[in-house]
Amino acid sequence: MMHKILIVWNILILGASTYMMAQTHRFIYELKYKSDSAQTDYSTQEMVLDINPENVKFYEHDFVKSDSLRKLPNHQYDQHTSQTGQTIARKKGINMNLNYVQIRMMPFYYVFESNDEIKWKIQKETKTIANYKIQMATANFGGRKWIAWFTADIPISEGPYKFRGLPGLILFIEDSKQNFIYSFVRNQNFPFTYNTNEFIESHYILKAIKINYKTWIRLNLDFFNDPYARMRTDFQPDWNVEINGRKIKAKEEFNDLTESTQIEIRTYYNPVELDKAIPYPLVKGNIKIKG
Repeated sequence: MMHKILIVWNILILGASTYMMAQTHRFIYELKYKSDSAQTDYSTQEMVLDINPENVKFYEHDFVKSDSLRKLPNHQYDQHTSQTGQTIARKKGINMNLNYVQIRMMPFYYVFESNDEIKWKIQKETKTIANYKIQMATANFGGRKWIAWFTADIPISEGPYKFRGLPGLILFIEDSKQNFIYSFVRNQNFPFTYNTNEFIESHYILKAIKINYKTWIRLNLDFFNDPYARMRTDFQPDWNVEINGRKIKAKEEFNDLTESTQIEIRTYYNPVELDKAIPYPLVKGNIKIKG
């Protein structure tokens, strides 16, 4: 995987001359991840790390695309919803993160705090790429072992997701089982602080409801136990509702979909932080998270 860094160094060097003039320093990473730890194929998302004068934000690049379309006159656009659940904001220099989250099919948007200090072990192994020295560091975080490569030649103590605290920018990081792989691909500098109010601090028209992590766990378990509770309550006969190719003609039909939805939730639940995994109960025909 390290060969990917070789491709992008020239882009990083070209941007260095304007670095000090910028207000938002944007580093874009490719995230390859497994929604099901047992699968061999990866899903892929481009992720944005915005380093601003006062804060740091990490989110999917598709939010930027949607935001750009929103600003065009008389243009219809789709509201992007996070596919990875990795929408993070924090003040610079601290480990306290704001986690912006949603539950699918539910019209609510939440935010909760987490203290995510990472104790790194800087290793002796180094490489030199395009006159930059990169060095290995390892850490145990979130129930996984992580291997990172950072460069002290770029004195930014940040990286993708919640990974920060090394004496230089993290360019590449993966867990030991390669469920999650973050690779730097390119960077941008902006002469202004990029405004994310429409899609991070709020999800378009949905304002973030502040909760704690215990409440987040409870909300997800409530949804898991009865994922169609809201749709069943609000259902009207003239609705044109189709789920998994099945047209719903009566609210009682939602009951038949509950178990298959629960199995889908459990099967495709592979959180970055295993030690904070939502304790979904086992469902007939389902398997445990393998991590």
